Amino acid sequence: MPTARDLEVISMPLDAVHSGGILELDAHSLFGTMQVSASHDWFTENNMRTFIISRSSFAGMSKFGSRWLGDNYSKEEFMGLSVTGIMLMNMFGITMVGSDICGFNGNTNPELCARWHNVGAFYPFSRNHNTYGALDQEPYADWF
Repeated sequence: MPTARDLEVISMPLDAVHSGGILELDAHSLFGTMQVSASHDWFTENNMRTFIISRSSFAGMSKFGSRWLGDNYSKEEFMGLSVTGIMLMNMFGITMVGSDICGFNGNTNPELCARWHNVGAFYPFSRNHNTYGALDQEPYADWF
């Protein structure tokens, strides 16, 4: 299970049937890709460059946008999972992909965050982003 949680919590049941007999399980991520495609088309039609990052992806999404791996946790295991996730997305043809450096949920610590910044320097897409109320994660933050 992605994110190690039940996919039917805060979401539509995976066995829901859409118009035309299409299962939610088969179409869930397609909706996000269709949004990215529509955004890409609008920017292109208006002679503007695109840089669209999406958490949801389906086959062919990399033609229109890039991918962020979603909310993760400020734990060492998620730093390792980010590398695996990026490599998998690259194998699927999505080359611009990245993870939240230092984790999104929970508080990080200086050692983990410094190590994560070293790894994150090699992510194709890199950002340091965390939830409200968590400790600051910037390298210059005063943690002590």
